[in-house]
Amino acid sequence: MVVEEESYYGDGGYKVVVVASVLVLVQCLMLFGRGYSRRLQHVMLEADDYVLLLATIFTFALCAIAIAFPRIAAVGYQSTIATQQAGVGEAHHQQGVFIAWMILYGASVALSKCAILLLYVRVFTTNLRKFTIAVCAIGAVVGVTGITTIVGSIAQCVPISRNWNMAVSGRCIDKVAFARYTAIPNVITGFFMLLLPLPMVWRLNVTVQQKVALTATFLHGIM
Repeated sequence: MVVEEESYYGDGGYKVVVVASVLVLVQCLMLFGRGYSRRLQHVMLEADDYVLLLATIFTFALCAIAIAFPRIAAVGYQSTIATQQAGVGEAHHQQGVFIAWMILYGASVALSKCAILLLYVRVFTTNLRKFTIAVCAIGAVVGVTGITTIVGSIAQCVPISRNWNMAVSGRCIDKVAFARYTAIPNVITGFFMLLLPLPMVWRLNVTVQQKVALTATFLHGIM
């Protein structure tokens, strides 16, 4: 039975494409705005700019997989039809794409957070030892989480080929639990990264209204 191309993005599959496309557009606008503002100010790019650019490349690749995945995994099909049509080779391909997605996810999140932490260090120039220790501690957790996600995604099964071919003899960890538990430190570090600059903001020599505005800007990310 031949299925039309549009059916791949039916039954909710198109939502993945919309979200990924919007994310790419927003990130392009933000990256362009950041670079343009640096040019207007005649300021050279810093370490956080280069790390952010690298994170953007991984994010674009991540979004590309997300856009293609409804077709690869037949998200738009009803499950019964998908089950009947999907062959063993297609199932292996889906598993391989999912592993690639997890690797790109781990890299993009870790690099994005490292870029933010580098920005904190550059903007909040301070001799406050606690702030520096906090930035380094969060950076260490972010780095370990990113490496664990990437390595764990590749080595979920022994031998590695069992990741995409369950017919190979071996063993695997609980992949769902792995994805869930690697998300926990990402949420925790993200929360503390939002709170980290607030004490520094309230030490700035600006008006209370400006401090409140800056605080609201940082806390907006929690929502």
